[in-house]
Amino acid sequence: MRMRVWGMAAAATVAVMALWTAGCASTFSSPGLDPATSPAAAVPWTPPPGAVPLAAPPRTMEIPEDLRAHVSDLSLPQVVDVALRNSPFTREAWWRARAAAAEVGIRQADLFPEIDLGAEVQSGRQAAAGGQSFTRTTYGPVATLNYLLFDFGGRRADVEAARQALIAADFLHNQAIQDVVLRVETAYYEYQGTKALLEAERTNLKEVETNLGAADERRRAGVATITDVLQARTSVAQIQLNIETLEGQLQSVRGGLAAAMGLPANLPYDVGPLPADLTPGTTTEAVEELITRALAGRPDVEAARAEALAAASDLARVRAEALPRLSAQASLERLWFARPGGVPASNLYSGALLFSYPLFDGGRRASRVQQAEADLEVSRSRVESLERDATLQVWIDYAGVRTAAQRIETSRALLASAEESERATSERYRAGVGSILDLLTAQSTLAAARAQEVQARADWLLALSQLAHDTGSLGPAPTSSPSPSPSDRGQP
Repeated sequence: MRMRVWGMAAAATVAVMALWTAGCASTFSSPGLDPATSPAAAVPWTPPPGAVPLAAPPRTMEIPEDLRAHVSDLSLPQVVDVALRNSPFTREAWWRARAAAAEVGIRQADLFPEIDLGAEVQSGRQAAAGGQSFTRTTYGPVATLNYLLFDFGGRRADVEAARQALIAADFLHNQAIQDVVLRVETAYYEYQGTKALLEAERTNLKEVETNLGAADERRRAGVATITDVLQARTSVAQIQLNIETLEGQLQSVRGGLAAAMGLPANLPYDVGPLPADLTPGTTTEAVEELITRALAGRPDVEAARAEALAAASDLARVRAEALPRLSAQASLERLWFARPGGVPASNLYSGALLFSYPLFDGGRRASRVQQAEADLEVSRSRVESLERDATLQVWIDYAGVRTAAQRIETSRALLASAEESERATSERYRAGVGSILDLLTAQSTLAAARAQEVQARADWLLALSQLAHDTGSLGPAPTSSPSPSPSDRGQP
């Protein structure tokens, strides 16, 4: 009978285990019931209810209250101000820097002793002399102290690594600000340049419409043919098409500037016109000075240098892990006896000095030292690479600014010559001397000269912005260009 009961119990146990195993298999192995995967490789995964947290409400982006009075004529500093207030890139970099600052505090805490205060209740049955036993119940507070006295500078190296990481994060925050400024400057000058091109085309349209009127008058007077009128109308239609294209392009770059400011593309705003009285060549900075400034102040280069110092400190920390450590421990406890009753309370204390030496760990610490040494060399190589890139970028930007400044002067001379040629050709045509082809050619040359002069001004401002960015400036670029360096002087 007893064997039968045991057999039934064993069978029941096996059945329960089988059911439990089947339940686990259906819970963890079945693709159809597992919310972490899709049911098949060709089927997209659908998140179960509650698997995806609700998105945070979007931030309301708008022109700040203190700038709304200038919304129809925003200057570049005001546009940059709006962008920096709204930019998620600068916020992200700032919060990363704050997290790095908190990390320094976390690691500095390891330099101080750790004191814990708690309470305990213990109850157990203990044996006494003569085979008797009794229940003992105690309770009371407990204070413990742990303090690492000496570790060959490992903790301080850890703190220094965190401090250098904080410096790198702060420089990267500056880099984010600098990138936002460049992005806004580029969009700002592109918008101004497109507006100026549109105004130049509208001026061209007025002039070709005047030429069309002159062609009509000459045809009515019998000194011109219908061909002159048709050619003039073709010129008018071509410029109207250019205006329509530029109007569409203007809306596109306007939306790009709004996006750079962190504003909706349909928000009503405008900026001032492209400056016409630019005077390139008013500074005395040579390319060598600009390169020196870039190597000393570019946030990305400085961040890389700080990261290299953090890697060096991390190497010192890893090396210290293979050296002995000396620690202190202490505890203080106050006991009250609930059982047996009547026993007076007592104080218990203890203290210890602990010496530890990592004798053997299978080569783990040695491998960590090799890894930290490799990471340090990687960081140093990255610094060298960034310094070379910075030098090359400044050199290219410097040449670009000089070329853009020369293009302004050349384009202005070309524009003046084209205006004079168009004026003389127009007077000859109205006087019945010149041909419509000569007039349209002069008009086309003038239109191209106007566009080139506008583009030269916009390109110079864009080149200055890029140069300011690549030399480490955090503000808008000045409206002046660098003068030739000593190595450039004397060259054509």
